[in-house]
Amino acid sequence: MVDVHFLNATLRLKYVTGSDEQNEPIFITKSYRNISPSHNEGDLVAVAHVIASLSSQTLASIVKQETNELS
Repeated sequence: MVDVHFLNATLRLKYVTGSDEQNEPIFITKSYRNISPSHNEGDLVAVAHVIASLSSQTLASIVKQETNELS
């Protein structure tokens, strides 16, 4: 049996800030650390959209990155 122990989580919001000479999008990422394991994905998406609404850039993606210890 494998034990999984939550260590930490980070919420990453990726924004489109413009485009380069080849018309490819330029991105910037903002990270929010120490996300509690008790928050479900639906809550995180709702919070991410509220945070993104405060920005003038367009939200491109929302990522939850979790680190666990396996033993």
